[in-house]
Amino acid sequence: MTDPIAQLRQAVALHQAGRLAEAEPLYAAALAALPGHPDALHLYGVLCAQTGRNARAVELIGAAIARKADSGAYHANLARALRAEGRLAEAVGSLRRAIALQPGADAFFSLGNILKQMGHTREALACFRCALILRPETVETRMNAAAALEALGRRDEALRQLRAALACAPADPALLFNLARTEQAAGHADNAACGYRRALRTTAEGEDSAVNLGTALLETGRPAEAVDALRRCAALAPDRPERLLALATALRRAGLVDECLAVFQRLKALTPTDPTPWQRSAEVQEAAGRRDACVATLLEVARLSREGRFHWKTAYYHLVRIGNLLVGEGRLDRVAALLPPAVAAFRGVDAELHAWALFLQGSLATRLGKEEEAQDAFRRAEPHLPFLAHIPTGDGFARRIEALPTAAETESEAAFVLEKLAPPGNGPVVVASCDSGYLERFGPLFLVSLDRFSLPGQAAHLHILDPRPDTAARVAALQERLRHVRLGWSRETSPAGLTGQERTTFYTFARFLRVPRLARLYQAPLLVTDIDACLLSEPAGFLAPLSPASPLALQYFPNNLARLYDGVGGGLVVLRPDPAVIALFDRIRRFLVSWIAERRLHYFLDQIALTAGTDDAVRRGDGPSILSIPAEGRLFRCGDGLFVQILTEKDRPGFAASVAALLDRLERTPPTADPQLDRSLILEAIGVTG
Repeated sequence: MTDPIAQLRQAVALHQAGRLAEAEPLYAAALAALPGHPDALHLYGVLCAQTGRNARAVELIGAAIARKADSGAYHANLARALRAEGRLAEAVGSLRRAIALQPGADAFFSLGNILKQMGHTREALACFRCALILRPETVETRMNAAAALEALGRRDEALRQLRAALACAPADPALLFNLARTEQAAGHADNAACGYRRALRTTAEGEDSAVNLGTALLETGRPAEAVDALRRCAALAPDRPERLLALATALRRAGLVDECLAVFQRLKALTPTDPTPWQRSAEVQEAAGRRDACVATLLEVARLSREGRFHWKTAYYHLVRIGNLLVGEGRLDRVAALLPPAVAAFRGVDAELHAWALFLQGSLATRLGKEEEAQDAFRRAEPHLPFLAHIPTGDGFARRIEALPTAAETESEAAFVLEKLAPPGNGPVVVASCDSGYLERFGPLFLVSLDRFSLPGQAAHLHILDPRPDTAARVAALQERLRHVRLGWSRETSPAGLTGQERTTFYTFARFLRVPRLARLYQAPLLVTDIDACLLSEPAGFLAPLSPASPLALQYFPNNLARLYDGVGGGLVVLRPDPAVIALFDRIRRFLVSWIAERRLHYFLDQIALTAGTDDAVRRGDGPSILSIPAEGRLFRCGDGLFVQILTEKDRPGFAASVAALLDRLERTPPTADPQLDRSLILEAIGVTG
């Protein structure tokens, strides 16, 4: 009769030799003879994990632990199988038990990797540090610690970790690449270029290093060297668009215009539905003084757009981008030279595109103080762009608000009905307005996201337009779902006699009608937002950049050629209740009321009012200093505050179901130790990835 212990030893020997197919039947036979043998269960489970059968591995190793719970190795190997099954929280628990039983560098390293995957970056870093104490020479651990430090914004510490790792492995190509990449991100372009060259000398397959070497050389002002490096990369992969784009950029910087344009021609053929090479070609042509060729490129984009290859406004967007680049350089003369032939070219392709180009002419004329030219351009474009009726020129903003009838202002103010003030806390009062439909559709997510990151006592105020009979009950039900946020609300019926489109426009700007009233009522800073959005951090963090000298923050684009309707974004506004701020929004309110009185409300009026109001304040010289809120991808950042709007995502199939599942999860579980994990959950659920 075969000795099962001998079978087990033979299985282990074959397993260690990598002969898994031969080891498996011996493990099975040993277990059949010795049911419940912990080592046989454990090792058979490890083999199953190595051959991709992780569910079976979890079953076998779990059975081993049930019989022998004091083995750190058992718990560590169970964690690997659990991680492969996507059961990360359970894997973390197993590794913590393994470490408690037998602290080891491998277990700390594995735990750090899983925690980083879950978004617990600070905890992951602590684990990597523990692993390095036990085994300081491990290059991979230092690289992962560096990645965690960089994710936490501690780039100098990340560089120190990578340099320490380099002392242990001076020829490791992955390490050299990561160090060079981090040097480049830190702005050390010369160091990065040297690092990429070292990485290229260590491996024959260093295409990423070669590409990054080219970009680093560009950053150090060596475009000719960059061209040489990027030409070689493009030759190795002639169908890789990103390689060709990098090469074209270097050629442009090196002054090789014709060769640059030839590369863009290759890109157009390679990526026929991507408008980027057309845009960049037009920019290069304009910068090289080839204005006719630039306009011809824009005209071809317009024609292709009519055929459905690109969005119909793509040529306009390209023209705006070129204009903005020139405005940023102070070259208004070149903008003035480019716009007339573009306007003429668009006339024969698309009447609405022609109108948008006319709008840019009027916008430039306004910037140059040529009021009559601006008005003429706007009059010609207005049949296709009715919102242009709202744009004031010269001192038109001041004239309009000064002529506002008292009765119109009284009627507007009487429409505001306060239902409840929220007791203000220490941070800003978060303000949003919406109609009853948006309250039902987006209110729960907006408030639960706010509640997720808020400290106890956070105040929020909803201004609800055209409320339904059950609105008060809905607000009360929303309050019941909140842990920290105390909710106030007010209501307003939209003005009589509006068309459906005009009512929608009214909904977009109604919150700005009520900013002065709410600022006076709450006597606290306000965070004014869209309701189809999510707060992704503690609201008080948004106030950090504000001060008595700079009491207002919003999306502010003063150098945008299209700024008259797109110079200020109202999706996020942070303000202190300073007199200058309240006065600014009071004038904006009166401008909006003047158009309500005329029952003329065209789209973009919310943005036009904010831009015109801030322009008026600058003109008068008594407006508040404005801080610009930058966007990082899709995230708006103000101080430590993070905010995201929900744009086209809300129209995607399955959006409502995804949000419902997210709400259920957030309401059942407390906030995590690392807010980044909660942010990731929210962004993934709403479909925002960039």
